[in-house]
Amino acid sequence: MHLGVNAIRFTRKFTGVGRYMECVLKEWSQMDLPFDRITLFTHTPLRQEVLSFPLERYEVKVIGKKLPDPLWEWSSLRSQSKDLDVLFCPSYTIPIGYTGKCLVTNLGPAENTPGSYHWWRSQVYEILYRYSAHKADKVCACSHSVKKRLIEVYKIPPQKIKVTYLAASEAFRPIHDRVTLEQTRRQYIGGDNPIILFVGKLAKRHYIPHLLKAFASVKKSKNIPHKLVLVGPDYLNLNIPARASKLGIEDSVIHIPYVYHKDLPPLYNIAEFFVYPSSEAEGFGIPVMEAMACGVPVITVNQGSLREFAPGAAFLIPASAVSELQNALEKMIFDANLRKDLAAKGLERAKTITWRITAEKTLEILWELAQA
Repeated sequence: MHLGVNAIRFTRKFTGVGRYMECVLKEWSQMDLPFDRITLFTHTPLRQEVLSFPLERYEVKVIGKKLPDPLWEWSSLRSQSKDLDVLFCPSYTIPIGYTGKCLVTNLGPAENTPGSYHWWRSQVYEILYRYSAHKADKVCACSHSVKKRLIEVYKIPPQKIKVTYLAASEAFRPIHDRVTLEQTRRQYIGGDNPIILFVGKLAKRHYIPHLLKAFASVKKSKNIPHKLVLVGPDYLNLNIPARASKLGIEDSVIHIPYVYHKDLPPLYNIAEFFVYPSSEAEGFGIPVMEAMACGVPVITVNQGSLREFAPGAAFLIPASAVSELQNALEKMIFDANLRKDLAAKGLERAKTITWRITAEKTLEILWELAQA
């Protein structure tokens, strides 16, 4: 039996979807697999140095020209996949016109500022996401929240959707090596200030302007020494330095657009705590699970997919309002016992949600499709 995987996300810097694919493939590389062959399809050679799984465990087939993902899928992947027993498309879309057996993963809705370039782009992709969910034989949703959306908005039959949670890779763990932590601090922070960390796209659902205002208020009213570190691409062109300057906290806010997966665990570990504002649009929230797995206490919201695994293991606020974030920041900063308690509870919660479980469930769905 021959399984094909759309590996196009590995041809560029990747965050959520790419990390999901990377972790599943890493787990598969350590398992006995029912498939005789697994081929990763791309338009550009893959680089081992940026991937955590051994490429040698898979066949890599470079096909077609470098085009926007949907065009490459239609013009190259569709024809090259015709002899597969099943095709796995981990990033929302399948090739238009593809008639073979296929599993697609949907990690949640896009949301951007109406009228912006990213908003118009998301509208086009939303059509492709809907088409793919209908045409695929099965759909993996990363949470029950996403499954609910697929049923209500896309009108996908519930029995067609399987929920496979995301997780933190085994690299995310408490790190006690002082040399590693000091090197990380020098590389990214440059000082000994305590760190409040956010990791994720600076997307609309993450309310970064609200977080900046809340942090500025606490900084000024309580004279705290903390720095706020934001890690993630600025898709909305928020211009973090300009916003921080306007709030009078330019020396206390650090924006790092991108950090490679392998460099993230020590960055989590130097944080005093992690904060993750979000909304009902949150598909899963991998960074929350990563922070928990590193033993870092977490502030997040009781909304979207986060309410499925964060209650009891994080400081939950009802919404990402400035006042709610400000209150949570103050409590976490000034209550060491609260931080210690949440760090322990988060660490235990992270142990119950693993990539091995996700990889096994995904493989089971693919094998059933291949044999059907």
